[in-house]
Amino acid sequence: MLKLSKQRGLAAVEATIILPVILLLLLSIGEFGRMLYQYNTLTKALRAGVRTVSVAEGDNFVLDDTLKNRTRNMILYGQETAGSSTVLPGLQYSDVSFSEPFNMPAASEDRYVKVNVSYDWVPMFGDTFNTFFGEAISLNFPLTTSMTMRVLNDG
Repeated sequence: MLKLSKQRGLAAVEATIILPVILLLLLSIGEFGRMLYQYNTLTKALRAGVRTVSVAEGDNFVLDDTLKNRTRNMILYGQETAGSSTVLPGLQYSDVSFSEPFNMPAASEDRYVKVNVSYDWVPMFGDTFNTFFGEAISLNFPLTTSMTMRVLNDG
């Protein structure tokens, strides 16, 4: 009977020690999944935007401000006109950048355009991690993706 009385409450103590670790692990897995989902959404939006550039109307391709704005709208809102809510929270016009059209290979007449998007990913449960020993660690980082596509209407 002496051994049984020493074991009483041990399971509760063990659960108290291990439960925060298990919860942190589960929340981390959820945040990682959410980050992958947002990266996938960003890549799909970029693909639609680059396709807008690729099939632009006209005989001679010119990457002007009108086409850039239509492409940014397609990436941000999923349509060629400005909408009310973006496909990802916090995605902005300034997150989208364009390269000048270029020939690839250089001697060919095939023209390509490259579009880059950089999105600042923010965790759901806060953007910093307090270390209790020094400065807090930032948990924000950029999700960056780019795509190159051949210009189809280049008279």
